[in-house]
Amino acid sequence: GISLFVVYWLVSAFRKQLRKTDEIQMNIIKEAEHTNKLASIGRLAAGVGHEINNPLAIIDQKNGLAEDLLELSPDFEHKTTISNCLKSIEQSISRCKTITHRLLGFARRSEVIMEPVQLNDIIKEVLTFLDNSIIHNKIQMELRLERDLPMVDGDRNQLQQVFLNIINNAIDAIGKNGDITILTSSLNGDIEVMIQDTGHGMSEEHLAHIFEPFYTTKETGKGSGLGLSITYGLIKEMGGDISVKSQLGRGTAFTISLPLSEE
Repeated sequence: GISLFVVYWLVSAFRKQLRKTDEIQMNIIKEAEHTNKLASIGRLAAGVGHEINNPLAIIDQKNGLAEDLLELSPDFEHKTTISNCLKSIEQSISRCKTITHRLLGFARRSEVIMEPVQLNDIIKEVLTFLDNSIIHNKIQMELRLERDLPMVDGDRNQLQQVFLNIINNAIDAIGKNGDITILTSSLNGDIEVMIQDTGHGMSEEHLAHIFEPFYTTKETGKGSGLGLSITYGLIKEMGGDISVKSQLGRGTAFTISLPLSEE
């Protein structure tokens, strides 16, 4: 009986270890596939961005000329309608420029300048940029920042972009009258930052693609789908990790971990 118990225990332990190894292997494969996809999309984005920018500049120039000529022309029946159409074209051109700028930025990652930084300070700086949006949407912001948080090695400007992307997404997901909680803590040689919102949340299907380039859960015209893929790439370049948990109707939580500064 004892022998059978020992054999059963060993087999169970071996099966658990195999299952754990399989999960680790699958995660590594997914990570490699995602990195390869980012590299391919980056090369494609550079070409698309340059190809679009040239005709876009001509459209912008001709549209501006048409607006100038319209202003110099005497009033006629459809002048206001044409003027509104030209303004709409100008807005669309501006949006296209923003998207191509992001595409080129995605393809040409600026060099990461690593230095010891204090994440609590960076989070507070980013929140000053978003004060108007937070107040306008009546969002309650709760900060649970660990006192005397150790420094991490990271790029200050790119970390600002990371937090700006995630908090902006949280504001968009909430809309009006919600809560955003930001927590920082030191854990097992890493610094963790959790950004949690009470927005509409995401399904398992959306979560599986959330870090893919050009994938967005926002309405058409409200997002390019590059923010989180860029965020993912930046965190990985700094030696960190990012994960997300979400439930429909209950909100979303992003967790970022970065290694402690060597200094």
